[in-house]
Amino acid sequence: MNFSSHNAKTRKIHEQETVIKPPSASLRLNFREIYYYRHLIANLVRRDIKIQFNQMYLGILWSTVRPLLMMTIFALFKTFSGANLHVSIPFSVYVYSGLILWFYFVEATTNTAKSLEKNASLITKVYFPRIISMIVPVLASFFGFSVAMFPLLIMMLWLGIYPGWKLIALPLVILQCMFLILAVGLIFAALSLESKDFDRLLSQILFIGLYVSPVIFAPGLIPAAARPIYFLNPMAGTLLAFRSTLFNEFPFPLWQWIYSIIATIVLLAIGLLIYQKVEAFIADKL
Repeated sequence: MNFSSHNAKTRKIHEQETVIKPPSASLRLNFREIYYYRHLIANLVRRDIKIQFNQMYLGILWSTVRPLLMMTIFALFKTFSGANLHVSIPFSVYVYSGLILWFYFVEATTNTAKSLEKNASLITKVYFPRIISMIVPVLASFFGFSVAMFPLLIMMLWLGIYPGWKLIALPLVILQCMFLILAVGLIFAALSLESKDFDRLLSQILFIGLYVSPVIFAPGLIPAAARPIYFLNPMAGTLLAFRSTLFNEFPFPLWQWIYSIIATIVLLAIGLLIYQKVEAFIADKL
């Protein structure tokens, strides 16, 4: 081997080196790097789904048991009480549709907030974009949500409830919900590195959120004067938009959903700033 060819190979090796720099607190996200690790994301998503369902005899059916049980309880309560909940479609379908989206939001947000701790052994030994560990729960939990959609489709067909042209907006509404999950998860994942009190705070917020979101009742029950405060919850507009894409009877809540999009962007920006400030110290705090 001559000296010139040896130098050429040496230069080629150096050109392929990757320099890992300390992260800076900014809103910039390296999508190219995340795409480069797409196979790792797919493997981690498959791992989470297998962990969730492999050791259960009923497997993926558990994704439908909880919302179906709660739907039954609330439907019986409405029947026996005779309460007017201002719902224009069969109450069981209304409640079930809200429960499956809410449970997806709760499960995915909780898992995202705990993802750094869950992947501590991997994070402290191997380099990869750390934000991937928080993207994975959003995608893995979506599998259970997709399974829970099947009983809803069966109920809609049985009761003769069909979507209209607004169905084309369903992927956008779900995508906005995913980004909202990532935003809230980022904030609490970063804060939980400093104190586990934030884990408890998140669980309390999500528990209360079920009763201050249009999950089991319609916004028509809220006094008109209190609705501006009620709709400060970004999941309110998301839930209404989700139902509107599925049920043609519901008008699309354009302004409420636009607010949900804006709130999602703001929360995501806050989450990225907080997360990137602590990213360099993740391995030390885990």
